[in-house]
Amino acid sequence: MIDYTWCRRLGDEDRAEAAALVEAAARYDEEAGFSVVERRDIESVSTAEQSVWHLPIKARRDLSIRDDAPMVLVAYLHLSIDAQGQGTVRYTVHPDYRSRGITTLLVEELGLDVTAPEGWCGLGAGSLRCWAYGSHPASERLTRRFGIEPIARLWTMARHLAGPFATPLAPAEFPGGISVAGPMDLTDDAIVAKVRDALAREGLIQAQFEQFRTEFADRTGRVVIASAGSDRPAGAVWFEPRQVRYLELRAAWVRALIVGPEIRGGGLGEALITAALRELADTGAQVVLMRIDPDDHGAVRLCRMLSFEQEEAHACYQIGEWDEVPAFAGK
Repeated sequence: MIDYTWCRRLGDEDRAEAAALVEAAARYDEEAGFSVVERRDIESVSTAEQSVWHLPIKARRDLSIRDDAPMVLVAYLHLSIDAQGQGTVRYTVHPDYRSRGITTLLVEELGLDVTAPEGWCGLGAGSLRCWAYGSHPASERLTRRFGIEPIARLWTMARHLAGPFATPLAPAEFPGGISVAGPMDLTDDAIVAKVRDALAREGLIQAQFEQFRTEFADRTGRVVIASAGSDRPAGAVWFEPRQVRYLELRAAWVRALIVGPEIRGGGLGEALITAALRELADTGAQVVLMRIDPDDHGAVRLCRMLSFEQEEAHACYQIGEWDEVPAFAGK
């Protein structure tokens, strides 16, 4: 029913098909907030730090049983393996071929054994992780069927800026001794360097730091940077004015809040988020979205104070052992 071959680099035809597939899936899933595969994933290649494998999954058009029906790309899987043999999976199915057994059949054929000397599928991965964004019934059914337990969770929080569910937005009151710059576009190298400096002092584990840095490299959105008595930033908020559709509303994302550990608890985080909310309200956004770790009680408390409410729950699934806790992606 399906045909697939692991490869280090997609050929021109497969790469074009994969690009069309991930773009169609991203458009289809945007409002629901489901997991997406980025265009950069299908174009990625192995480096000294990680081994990259691509798996284009094909089937007869419309899953026809006719031998003369053309083969088309129905799903795509991206696997990156770090130096410790830890594999990160990103996966998506074309919207026209969902709920038709493609993923279940793929898992049955590939298996989930990561204990062999050569790793999963002989590719060198001794463990696997995959984030499932959104409460997608298909991913829940699949993980239950194969006994895959979530090892971390993430929440999407929503704050209404307009309409019957909106609450008044207070001014952004920064603590004494704090200077504020922005909002600024992420096109200036000096601005990007300041945000990375703040990030380096955030206390993130390496996996979380690298995940943030990869997403931040796209340089989309704007930032507000706060400093405390020096040129070194004490904190920053990164937000994306570009609007998306969410529950038929105009929505925008707060991508990340960074507050230095030496200044936490003094109101800086609340002031930075509030500044971002006011900027996004001025762009016409009706609702603001952000993702948080539900085990970060400070982040949960801050969101509640600012009238955010939980909208979606996401899960990270793992097979085998991993050295670090999951990196919480911003998208």
